[in-house]
Amino acid sequence: MDETDILMIIELAKDPRLPYRVLAERFEMSVNAAHKRIQLLIGKGVIGQFRTRLSFLASGGGVLEAYGRSGSMDLRETMDAIGHHPCVIRVIAASGQFLYVNALVRSMEEVTSLSTYIKEVGQIKDMDMLLLSDIAPRPERDLLNRLDRRIVRALSKDCRRPLSEVAKEVGTTSKTVKRRLEAMKASGYVTFHMDMVPTSAGDFISFIHAQLQDPSKAHEVALDLLNREDPHILGAAISSLVPGLLLISVWARDLVELQEAETSINSGDQFASLYSNLFYDMRLYDTWMDKEIMECK
Repeated sequence: MDETDILMIIELAKDPRLPYRVLAERFEMSVNAAHKRIQLLIGKGVIGQFRTRLSFLASGGGVLEAYGRSGSMDLRETMDAIGHHPCVIRVIAASGQFLYVNALVRSMEEVTSLSTYIKEVGQIKDMDMLLLSDIAPRPERDLLNRLDRRIVRALSKDCRRPLSEVAKEVGTTSKTVKRRLEAMKASGYVTFHMDMVPTSAGDFISFIHAQLQDPSKAHEVALDLLNREDPHILGAAISSLVPGLLLISVWARDLVELQEAETSINSGDQFASLYSNLFYDMRLYDTWMDKEIMECK
């Protein structure tokens, strides 16, 4: 991959339904060239599915992110064992036998049981949580009607799917599909996501655990990193549990470039400590939410 590929991926991560025409305009290339680049990334497995999911407002639930050093002798088998849990959506294996787990949880009780499950199955003695969002209660009534849910199901594995195909599948018109989808999006009932597996291209990705000198500046620093439009910075997440802790994902083509990118992040000496884990495998899994969507008739 090159810098343009990464920047295009970042744009699609922000808006997975972004038309190729708009993407081409932003990068001053032809629509055909933009389409070809994205299709090559899909072919390499760097970009996976463009998903449509219900928001926690519509389904209830929240996000849990945890990590720790595993004692497993076979991390790949252990990753799939963890991914067998209906809440787990992603597991990443990194250097130092570290496992990073992302999950969608439905209640605080499930947070407790899932944490125990990850520790036991992952053979993680000391597990830390990076993020635990507020757990939204499941709505007392269904906020989506039957047609809405069938539209979400039709777009669940490809949110970029032509609406004419969706209309034919659900038995209505393209105009109605567009209107209902826009209404669900405006109400905050659906979200769009792009699966990304950057290691598929053989490039280097690291997770930097960065502890700020001044925890009160977490949002300011994270926003500054994201606004740099630096292709080496894939993302910056703020821990909801550890004040001033950022998890920064960094891309590079080789180890020298990776080291330079990691060094540049602390150019302002705003961090009290930094350490990074190079990750080498990522696996994605369907969750209880995907099952609920697919069960809609």
